[in-house]
Amino acid sequence: MAETEQVVAVVPQPASTATEDEMILAREVTDIELRAEAVTITSEVEYAKAAEFGVTLKTKSAEVVDFFKPLKDAAYKAHKAVCDREKAVLAPLKNAEKILKRTMGEYAQEQERKRREEEEAMRRAAEAERERQLQRAVELEEQGDVAGAEDAMMDAEVMDQAATYSVQPAAQQKVKGVSQTKDWEIESIDGAVVPVVFAGMELRPVDRAAVMRLIRASKGSIEIPGVKYKETVKTSFRRS
Repeated sequence: MAETEQVVAVVPQPASTATEDEMILAREVTDIELRAEAVTITSEVEYAKAAEFGVTLKTKSAEVVDFFKPLKDAAYKAHKAVCDREKAVLAPLKNAEKILKRTMGEYAQEQERKRREEEEAMRRAAEAERERQLQRAVELEEQGDVAGAEDAMMDAEVMDQAATYSVQPAAQQKVKGVSQTKDWEIESIDGAVVPVVFAGMELRPVDRAAVMRLIRASKGSIEIPGVKYKETVKTSFRRS
């Protein structure tokens, strides 16, 4: 009968206590500190000795740095190795989040496109009806039907107002932990056409960040020579 394989978790151990060499070094530097507190200078000779002591301090400081350097290097390498492993494990999740945000953004953009199409269709229908009522008012007036012509003119005015109505976007269901905001994405930049300074901001050499600030500040209404951009939807997730 095959033995059951057991998986044992490796629990990191706490940092070990100071080594004997480190303790010796710590005592030495403590003694040096006490010596420094006892220094008095009342003559040129004592001043010269104090200067020599100062050189000793710098030498001992370098010794301490050299002592801890291999320990720090080892700790850095260990930390970097853990960070690299973490990054490798997180990579699929980050990629999945990017894909999901793009898919959700495309859906939101499609809903906005449909809303605008509906709004444009209603506007055109209202304008067509307004023109028809205006023509009808002219015909009725020519026929002597003043009351009918006035009614037709009133209908034309109603259609004129209807042509300015906007279709409100369909309310999307609120999903906990998800928020979406309108944003813009630069599609291309022709560096030969982009002006050096535009709207008080220097863009040469072409600074994509500066260009994006202008686009966002104008809420997507600005036209910059040499720059093509499109409206997008920015999706953000929050931990529940």
